[in-house]
Amino acid sequence: MAPISSVDRGAAEAARRRAEAARIAAQAQAAAAKVKEKAAQKPQPQQTLTAFEGPRKVGAERLTGQKASPVAKGPLDAAPADPKARAGWWKQLSPTEQMQAVSSDPKKVGSLDGLPASVRDTANRQQLKNELTQLTAEADKAKKDYLDNRSLGDKLRDALRPGSAADEPAEKFLPEAKRHQLENARAVQKQLERTEKEVGSAQLLVYDSAFVKGEGRAAIVAGNLDTAKHVSVSVPGLNSDVRDYMDNITSDALNLHKAAGKEHGEVATVAWMGYDAPGFQNVASDNAAENGAKLLAADVAGIRASREGNQPHLTVIGHSYGSTTASIAADKNGLQADDLVLIGSPGAGSAKSVKDYDGPLANGHVWSGSASRDFVSWLNGSNLPGDPLGQDPTENLFGAKRFTAEATDRGDKSNFEDHSKYYRAGSESLGNLADIVTGNYGGVDSAKHRYGEHDWFKGNRVIDPETQRPVS
Repeated sequence: MAPISSVDRGAAEAARRRAEAARIAAQAQAAAAKVKEKAAQKPQPQQTLTAFEGPRKVGAERLTGQKASPVAKGPLDAAPADPKARAGWWKQLSPTEQMQAVSSDPKKVGSLDGLPASVRDTANRQQLKNELTQLTAEADKAKKDYLDNRSLGDKLRDALRPGSAADEPAEKFLPEAKRHQLENARAVQKQLERTEKEVGSAQLLVYDSAFVKGEGRAAIVAGNLDTAKHVSVSVPGLNSDVRDYMDNITSDALNLHKAAGKEHGEVATVAWMGYDAPGFQNVASDNAAENGAKLLAADVAGIRASREGNQPHLTVIGHSYGSTTASIAADKNGLQADDLVLIGSPGAGSAKSVKDYDGPLANGHVWSGSASRDFVSWLNGSNLPGDPLGQDPTENLFGAKRFTAEATDRGDKSNFEDHSKYYRAGSESLGNLADIVTGNYGGVDSAKHRYGEHDWFKGNRVIDPETQRPVS
């Protein structure tokens, strides 16, 4: 039997251990309570859902068990898809909301058909400025990085020879697509400034420097599209893009604006480089006209929607392959034009005659101007097998009204030079275009149509009476 003193010491030790265990448990419980309290003050992590559970759980509240904060929406989120509805929606926005929309997303606002041209101009100019700043900075950095990372030998060689990398423009060091974007932006900026200087008013209606891998898309207005009584849209042809052709199509619009004058009311002429035009190598097989026709019809519909109850007299002028594009837009895409003019046309595409068009275009408002020696105007179904680009709109069978379009310095035989003279100042063609655009139909000088003839020795051929007419 153990001594009493030993029993007392064992009991005391047991009591001490129980007290220590209780103290540790209390501390652990207090620590757990603090952790729980802190966790309650923080947002709970989102639960991970399986692929099966996910579709059944909709909304942040079901996902997390907490009430979600409402997502702020900008005014652009409510923009209707239809241009007419969009025009009314824009008017319902407050001036503050309109300014917020332009500043928050100028690229989107600039692309919204149906908005006033002045609004799209403001937005597109802001986008143009942003891109010029950003792409120029990227080009400078790309050049600096390239020069800094050269080997010592390359640096010595570049320092000793002219035309080295250090002398190259900064944009050469950008990837091709971005280089084209920067070139597009600079071309548009230059033509905007030129138009403002010559006319006093310019608007950037369409701007997309990245369209089709950097080919670009733009439309510059000479005049005020929101108020003009007469509006024309000029569509260019083969091998045209923003960076290399914006100056040419702008020249055409400026010449037409000047020739139209103010006698018959305010005029706005649009230089529309709005589609991916083909090159000579794929002109007969490419679907560029089909795609371009949709874009052209949509942009014209946007102009109509923006003017609502104050509609202008609107003329679409297609030159070269642009005439094929414009004709398809009228035949298949409901082009909302009062007059359609096809100049230097290689063919009217899907339309076999003016009766294929709708509305006024089927009743005396389709016009054709082809210089008798313009080689491109002979590249049509009557002269080439396979009907690559459609019927010649200058032939009598098509039904368009032909006007005089000979160049005073026309060539002695078929040539390409006469193909680029339709907008030349003082030409027969430009004077007639100005009369059509301003609705002065009585001032248009008519020309005899081309017609088919069968010759027993030469076979079927097309005769052009304009070949023999003296040019005044």
